[in-house]
Amino acid sequence: MRVSLAQTVYVLVALLVALPLAAYAFPFGGRASIVLQCVYNSTIYANLGPPRGGEFIWTTGTKTYQFGPPSHAGQWLLGLAGAPYYCIYRISPLTIYTGIAITMMGSSGSAAPAASPTLGPGGASGRGALPTSITPPASSPSPSPVPTSGTVMISEVYYAVDSTHGIKPQNEWVELYNGTSAAVNVSGWKVEDAFTSDVLTSGVTIAPGKFLVVAAASTTKALWNIPNEAFASVESSIGDGLSNGGDRVVLRNASGAVIDAVSWGTNTTVFQPSAPVVPYGNSLWRKLLSKDTNSAADWAATSTPTPGK
Repeated sequence: MRVSLAQTVYVLVALLVALPLAAYAFPFGGRASIVLQCVYNSTIYANLGPPRGGEFIWTTGTKTYQFGPPSHAGQWLLGLAGAPYYCIYRISPLTIYTGIAITMMGSSGSAAPAASPTLGPGGASGRGALPTSITPPASSPSPSPVPTSGTVMISEVYYAVDSTHGIKPQNEWVELYNGTSAAVNVSGWKVEDAFTSDVLTSGVTIAPGKFLVVAAASTTKALWNIPNEAFASVESSIGDGLSNGGDRVVLRNASGAVIDAVSWGTNTTVFQPSAPVVPYGNSLWRKLLSKDTNSAADWAATSTPTPGK
C-alpha cells in the first residue's frame, strides 16, 4: 500500500500527541533546509523551518520512529527536544554546530522531496551555481560583475559566524553593493534587523561597482582582510544580533525609505518563503548583482564568503 506524505505527517502528529511529554522537553516540527552528518560525535544537525523550526541535534540516544535519523534537506521532522547539545562537524578547522537535543523524533521518510538546488560560486548564472549537498564544496567566486543594477543593494550577509572568523554577534557583517554609475554617500543610512537599527556614520561613500562591508566590530576587518575603503563598523551588534535560525536585514536611506531587504529562515517579513538558512562559516549571498527580483530566489548559501570583494 502506498502512503502519501500528507498521510505520513498526519500519523506522526497523532503519534506525538498520544505520547507523554518528557520532562523539560518541548514539541518541534518543520521541514529541514539543512541536514549535516557529524561523524566525530555521532550526531546529526538539522535546521528546520516553520511551523516550529530552529536548530536541532539528533543523537544516538534519540528515540527514533519508523524512518530513522534525519537524512536529507526537504524532509519533515516532528518530535520533542530538550537540552542544548552540539554537533562536531569538522576537526580542522574546528567547526561545531549547536542546537537542541532531540529526545524523540519521527520523520516524513526517504520519499520526502529534496530541497530545491541552491546557487553559489562556480557556475554560469551571475555569481554561479552550486548544487545542494550535505558538505558545501569549497570553490572560488566568479569576478564581480559591472555595475548594472542601477541601485544600491544588500549583496551578502554573514550571520553564521564560525570560530575562524570571530564570535557572534561581534563579528557579523552585512555587505552592500553600489550598482549605479556614480558614487553614493550612505552617511546616515540605516541597517536594521527584526528588532532595532544602526546608523552609518558620516563620510561613508560607496564607489560605483564597489562594495561596503558594514560590521558589528572593527576587529572584523582584519579577520577577512577587508580593504579600508570597503569597511565601516557600527561598533555594536547589528540590530540586536542576527539570528541564525531566522532574521532579516533592511537597508534604509537617510530619509527612512527602504532601499533593499532580505529575510531568511523562520523570518518571513520580507520574503515568503524566506531565503535559506546557511551553515556555520557560510554566508547568505546574492546570486546576481545585475538585477533584483525582490524574492528569496535571488539568494543562496556560499561556503566562500567574499566581504568587500
